[in-house]
Amino acid sequence: MARPSRDLDRRLIETARRMLPETGLSALSVRAVARRARVNLGMFHYHFKSKRAFQRRVLQETYEDFFAVFSAAAGGPGAPRERLRRLLVAVARFVRENRVLFTLLLREVLNAQPDMTAFAKENFPRHAAVVMRLMEECRREGSVRPLPAPMLVAFAMPAMGLPNAIVTAFERNGVRTVGGRPFREFADILLSDETIEVRADMVLAALAPGGAA
Repeated sequence: MARPSRDLDRRLIETARRMLPETGLSALSVRAVARRARVNLGMFHYHFKSKRAFQRRVLQETYEDFFAVFSAAAGGPGAPRERLRRLLVAVARFVRENRVLFTLLLREVLNAQPDMTAFAKENFPRHAAVVMRLMEECRREGSVRPLPAPMLVAFAMPAMGLPNAIVTAFERNGVRTVGGRPFREFADILLSDETIEVRADMVLAALAPGGAA
């Protein structure tokens, strides 16, 4: 008997990735994914065997997309400070495009959801190592303060990512105005390309020796 088309497994994975911002990992339903993908459950079990294996595959593919963007930004031409700025901007843009998913996965990590905890332990050291190495290069060239790299990274990365969580939290709680501004205007100010570029420059200025860019 011929093997069923691999198009079905791709369809299931891509459907699940679109659903993750709605559900998070823990509430991702195999039946709901199969129904939305228009694939019967038999084909799901043929390709993935279990819900847990499927969830892990979906999460891994999402992370690999992030890691490819992250690594490309950190590498390539340019001095360490230039590459660090490129990395900060790339991270902020990627998280913005996936901000609901980012917020839900952050919540599951903080709540010690077992599968997310295992996934984080296996994968997060990969991008942590990339940014730590880059920060050490910046320290050696004297473009950042002579502080431990973990301290510098712990300041820089949240500054680029957390505005997305703030906007998403307000949005999901139905906030209509923030500080007298319509919510949409507030969100656009925090997450626009221009703001991301400015925020990267502010982070670099704060990291610079003497606090100057």
